[in-house]
Amino acid sequence: MLKIDRDTKTFSKLSSPTLAEVAITERYDLQEFIANSPDTFFAELGLDLFLVGKELTPSQTVQDRIDLLAIDKEGSCVVIELKRGKNKLQMFQAITYAGMMAQWTPDDFLNLLDQDSQERLIDFLEVDIDDVNRCQKLVLIAEEFDFSLLIGTEWLNENYGVSIQCCRIALATDGDTENEYLVCSNVYPTPELAQVAVSRGRSRNSQLVAWTNWNAAIAAIENEHVASYYKGQLEANRESYLQKRILHYRIGGKKRWSPHARKDSAYVWQEGRFEGDVEFWSSSLSGPDNIKEVNKGACLSFSLITKDDFNFFHNAATNELVNTKWLTEDHG
Repeated sequence: MLKIDRDTKTFSKLSSPTLAEVAITERYDLQEFIANSPDTFFAELGLDLFLVGKELTPSQTVQDRIDLLAIDKEGSCVVIELKRGKNKLQMFQAITYAGMMAQWTPDDFLNLLDQDSQERLIDFLEVDIDDVNRCQKLVLIAEEFDFSLLIGTEWLNENYGVSIQCCRIALATDGDTENEYLVCSNVYPTPELAQVAVSRGRSRNSQLVAWTNWNAAIAAIENEHVASYYKGQLEANRESYLQKRILHYRIGGKKRWSPHARKDSAYVWQEGRFEGDVEFWSSSLSGPDNIKEVNKGACLSFSLITKDDFNFFHNAATNELVNTKWLTEDHG
């Protein structure tokens, strides 16, 4: 990176130390910089991603952790691996993580997020939440890339359609101001080819854009019990969010349950906990195994599938649990 001096009409070269030389680590510095300003960093790479989290375990059978996990607008899972310097095994590591991530369901991603983040993700996506993680992509970020890694990347991409982006980063420092700058450049694919791939992906998924009216949204639901319940609640003027087929149930003005309609079920997020709530829902719902503690145990998620499920949930949310004491009272 060159510094411009407008007065003398000259360039001067900025210093280019390695990350190691200025004690910037992968996990405690670079990863944190990105996690604290993801939109700015991803835009610099020409990417439009929603950051799900950092240091995530892709499988209970391994102790390794993914540096950063994101989702793109088409719902693809994006595994991001960071390296200070270079490491020819970086791609292999990312591929193994992607293979494990392929086993995740959309609910597994949602369960990592609080309700506000869930709704932001739903707004961000150009596909329905059920289409999340239909494919996996890799983004490798390093100061240098081994030639063999780049050859392998090209081979996997061109012959097997594996989406891999290699981004080189470099540090530049200004001795006059002591300011530090991170320079990002895509090594593979070129920015032009990457943009073509994005455009093609969005074209393929253009039929999955947000709903324009509730009739169309309900017509796409395959489970008749889900469709019937939503239709009845909308006729009763239940608070709703059309774009992603969500109903809201409040107690004392606080949002407590948000069922999200899917093709074959309704995914419910319970904001907050009450004593014995897992046992309460397990006692009557048809899918007790779907009941999970989420958001570090502060909330629950579960599914509604049958007519009896919806009847039980509706009576609980609008009658039986109205006066229930909640263990936390700071939810909006």
